[in-house]
Amino acid sequence: MDVEITGKHVDITEPMERHIRQHVEKLPPYGEKIHYLTVTVAVDSGGQLVEIIAECQRARLVAQAKSHDVYQSIDEAFAKVARQIARRHDKLVRNKRGRHDGSAE
Repeated sequence: MDVEITGKHVDITEPMERHIRQHVEKLPPYGEKIHYLTVTVAVDSGGQLVEIIAECQRARLVAQAKSHDVYQSIDEAFAKVARQIARRHDKLVRNKRGRHDGSAE
């Protein structure tokens, strides 16, 4: 998986990049692979904004989190995208099973 980490109005420090890459390694390893992951860290008057865009085979998952601590924003955004990946996997599995078991619910 390709990972792009960018900062808007903020420099991405080595510890920040390491923290992001640790979260990338912990993403759920489901069947549909994430081909490309973009992590954008931005600073505005309201705090630290982190946006994650995950490009999957047939979907684009987007998660955002904002707080006064950049590490908390990173944690929240990765938790959101992990939930989205899990929901998408469950939906695909549920739909696949529905087609093969012959039930017409």
